[in-house]
Amino acid sequence: MGVLLSKKDMAIRKGRYQVSMDVLLFPWKLTYKNPGSGLVPKGSFGKVHLAQDTMTRKRMACKLIPIENFKAADVEFQARFRHENIAELYGAMFWDHNVHLFMEAGEGGSVLEKVDSCGPMREFEIIWVAKQVLRGLEYLHSHNVIHHDIKPSNIVLMSDKAVLVDFGLTVQMTEDIYIPRDLRGTEMYMSPELVLCRGHNTKTDIYSLGTTIIHMQTGSPPWVRRYPRTAYPSYLYIIHKQAPPLEDIAADCSVAMRSFLERALERNPTLRSSACQLLKDEAINPPREDQPRCWSLDSALEEATHTLQRQQSLRHDTTQVSAESSLYSEDSGHIRRKGSLYIDLGALSGHSKLVTGPPTSEYN
Repeated sequence: MGVLLSKKDMAIRKGRYQVSMDVLLFPWKLTYKNPGSGLVPKGSFGKVHLAQDTMTRKRMACKLIPIENFKAADVEFQARFRHENIAELYGAMFWDHNVHLFMEAGEGGSVLEKVDSCGPMREFEIIWVAKQVLRGLEYLHSHNVIHHDIKPSNIVLMSDKAVLVDFGLTVQMTEDIYIPRDLRGTEMYMSPELVLCRGHNTKTDIYSLGTTIIHMQTGSPPWVRRYPRTAYPSYLYIIHKQAPPLEDIAADCSVAMRSFLERALERNPTLRSSACQLLKDEAINPPREDQPRCWSLDSALEEATHTLQRQQSLRHDTTQVSAESSLYSEDSGHIRRKGSLYIDLGALSGHSKLVTGPPTSEYN
């Protein structure tokens, strides 16, 4: 029989979840596919699986951790704090020498998966994701919690929000400065003070968000285009010696977003803006006339349906316009970018059947 780890204090107690009875654990690695190609199960277990409560039919992501590798710190912050932009932990079960973590499933995969599959994100998509992440960080930082690993693979997209995942490196400060005992984070997204293992505070997450936005803009992490991985196996020295990676900001970046990134990537953490301050920045609060009509996946799909109907009606009435020119007209050109309606209007994933499909994210 499985045992459920109490969400309150992570103490082991009996719980109703049993893999063979109350939870269906689908035995395949979740795979992110391109638009329209569907979801294809792969053989063998992976790190994260699709699970479903047989009573409520609720679908969840299930992360398997070998018991010898499990640390309560990996999930204690996720279990303690509840916020719409932090992936909710439903419970944890020990069974067959593994800890099974049941958590909120991300229908749209991670930001990294979206960028790898669909290419660089458009600025209004980046604004939407950045605002969601900043809300989650504002909540964590208000409790003196440092995430320590903000990066594209740790931001997961839902149909109407983005959430932070992977709290294995998270710490809660007891003083104004946290003195680390080891290097924490992923090097290409680290702040200069983190690279030096110096005392730091919650603003290290803000720097990591800035580097993450550069990745979303350009399709690759900062530094790697100017300093190829083949020549520089480690970027720690570069981050320490070089100025913040403002040169890696996308060429078509708006003036407001560039200013936002300069504030987030300020080398001096004392002068660096906080999550609360950046939430008020002009870049992520554009004038109403500049805002896209669709801010969630559901509204985007509905808008996509109406747009297709209008296009079909227009093509039927306008016999003089060729099929090619109608597809790439000024009115609908933005929709056909990259050859997929759902890449632009969906904005958040790239799955044409995302709303009803299973989760497709691997939490690395």
